[in-house]
Amino acid sequence: MNTLSEKSREFLDYLRDIRRYSPNTLAAYERDLRDFRLFLIDYLGRDPVPLGDIDKISVRHWLGKLSEEKVKTRSIARKLAALKSFFNYALKNRLITVNPAYSIRSPRIPRSLPNVLSQEQSEKALDIEGTDLFINARDLAVMELLYGCGIRLSELVETNIRDCNLREGLLQVTGKGNKQRVLPLGNSASKSIANYLSLRKDKFGNFTPEDPLIVSSRGKRISRRAVQMRVEKLIARVSSTVKKNSPHVLRHSFATHLLDNGADLEAVRALLGHEDLSTTQIYTHVQTEHLKKIYRQAHPRAAKK
Repeated sequence: MNTLSEKSREFLDYLRDIRRYSPNTLAAYERDLRDFRLFLIDYLGRDPVPLGDIDKISVRHWLGKLSEEKVKTRSIARKLAALKSFFNYALKNRLITVNPAYSIRSPRIPRSLPNVLSQEQSEKALDIEGTDLFINARDLAVMELLYGCGIRLSELVETNIRDCNLREGLLQVTGKGNKQRVLPLGNSASKSIANYLSLRKDKFGNFTPEDPLIVSSRGKRISRRAVQMRVEKLIARVSSTVKKNSPHVLRHSFATHLLDNGADLEAVRALLGHEDLSTTQIYTHVQTEHLKKIYRQAHPRAAKK
């Protein structure tokens, strides 16, 4: 018998090993599928839950229960997306004959504009001071990669030495869905990485192409949380208005500043690794809001009476 519990685990293993989903996404999918299973145990009155017993009505009842419990719309949409993805996997593997979540529409989510730094703030954030030369160089290399290349946090921590070609000025990263893309390294980023690697060699000795590009103060692959803490501290020095100080702010700033300086939207999409151009178009709204702000502040006809 194909049960929800058993096949959920196989699905998560597939996302981790084949699709290379990030740890955060895997954890969210695992929570969503577990919560759905617990609901079904109560709703259907049996455990384990056979996949064949799950229908469209049971999925709708779960979503209705979440809405009654005042779960945020964004969270409900993510949970439904997790179910659709799982049932698509089950359908492709002939575990079921119909995806019970296929025709259920996701709730509409109000789109919020991403938080970004100004170009001046971004430059100041790269002005790193401290007494530990290695940590300073390492942090500058991290900031240059996040802001100069617009890569995701997960892509940064998973990048190895072999992926960084300083001679050619290129960086290869593996993004969502195990998709690879090659990004240009600017002169500033290349110099920062070269300086960091030189100090790293002095501190920890030689390294191989298979070793991680960014390491901790102990010479081990740096953790996501360690990068978050360092970046949050550096951003907080230059901005008190950015609501969420995280590595993703630098990715948002990278895209926004490219468009501000005349970059083509399709080129920015490719650099960010977005599959759909509509995902990248959010940054054009950031530009529009910025222009509105300048107009309200500077034009005499914009003043409120």
